[in-house]
Amino acid sequence: MKKLLIVLSVLVLIGCSPKNEEQQLLLISFDGFRADYLSKTATPNFDKLVKNGVTSEGLIPIFPTKTFPNHYAIATGLYPENNGLIGNNMYDPEMEARYSMGNRDAVENPEWYLGEPIWNTVEKAGKRAGTMFWIGSEAPIQDMRPTHWKSYDGSIANEARIDTVLKWLTREKEPVDFGTLYFSFVDSRGHRYGPDSEEVIESIKQADELVGYLMEKLEQLDNDRSVNLMIVSDHGMIEVSPSKKVILDNYIDVNKIEVISYSPALMFNVKEGAVKSDIYSSLKAGEQNYRIYSKEDIPERFHLKNNIRTPDFLMIAEEGYTINSDEYFKSRGEEYPSGGAHGFDNANIKMDALFIAYGPAFKNKCTMGRIENIHLYEVMAKILNVHPAPNDGDFNTVKEMLK
Repeated sequence: MKKLLIVLSVLVLIGCSPKNEEQQLLLISFDGFRADYLSKTATPNFDKLVKNGVTSEGLIPIFPTKTFPNHYAIATGLYPENNGLIGNNMYDPEMEARYSMGNRDAVENPEWYLGEPIWNTVEKAGKRAGTMFWIGSEAPIQDMRPTHWKSYDGSIANEARIDTVLKWLTREKEPVDFGTLYFSFVDSRGHRYGPDSEEVIESIKQADELVGYLMEKLEQLDNDRSVNLMIVSDHGMIEVSPSKKVILDNYIDVNKIEVISYSPALMFNVKEGAVKSDIYSSLKAGEQNYRIYSKEDIPERFHLKNNIRTPDFLMIAEEGYTINSDEYFKSRGEEYPSGGAHGFDNANIKMDALFIAYGPAFKNKCTMGRIENIHLYEVMAKILNVHPAPNDGDFNTVKEMLK
């Protein structure tokens, strides 16, 4: 009861700040937090923000519904073909280089990142940004860095992450105007145990406790600036099982392709000497529980095909299915795959992510329909009073969330 009273008091303090003050924005990501997760268990701290702020029926991720492309889409307001991150794993034929989440040299190389992330927009306006783990913030994009930034370190306690960013926001001299936070544990448990597991429910409760911790800390701070909160996720999660497999060997010779990005949105190039039309024809003839597209035929709604990094072919697994080679499936054992996965078609509402916004810039008790995450860059620029860089978002589609 005490914690709820603290949260209520800080909501009043934050929410009643004058409109003409310079406002701060804290962007928070709970990776893999599906839009409907709040209905799975009691979430009193999230609920208070929802009741007194803005929420949506779902935050529509860009395709592929993967972590790196979506976090960077939120940061830039650009679709993958325009922001450069067409997957968690990529190959650039001009750079003759590969990108993967675990490749630190690639992750910190600004050549991979197109567009202008919001922290650069903020810094260019003469303001300050501080990023605690956000995709792209570890690279000097446009030969710039945020005033404060951290290389990703999963061992840093979640509460310590909050404490660090709050210090940036409330420094007596040169506080940041924009900050980010990132937490991965909801996604990790969703992958391992599945979206309907008790372990995911516990992770939802843990996320709610962190929101309560953040609000309690804000209440304790002597800070007369106006803080806005935008809580998002990058994608949802779907249950997978050993009974739902697409075995590539049943259709093609897997030795003739080079997989670049993995299921459920499997992208591959055809090796030299193999015939692209033969590969496509074989997969198209057997098209069941997946869809196959050549690069030029990728649907426009995915905003994916017009980039040199997009491979020759895209296979999209139907809901719950996993695509891989027979050798790989056998190497993982009879119980593989299990748990959860993302990367499926972003039209599937189970890929929808969390969106909650609260603060003096946002309306109270406002529920919106499904909104695309690329529009959030324009919202952030508006709140921070900075001129947005060219982007794919449309402020008019989401302006109703602001006062």
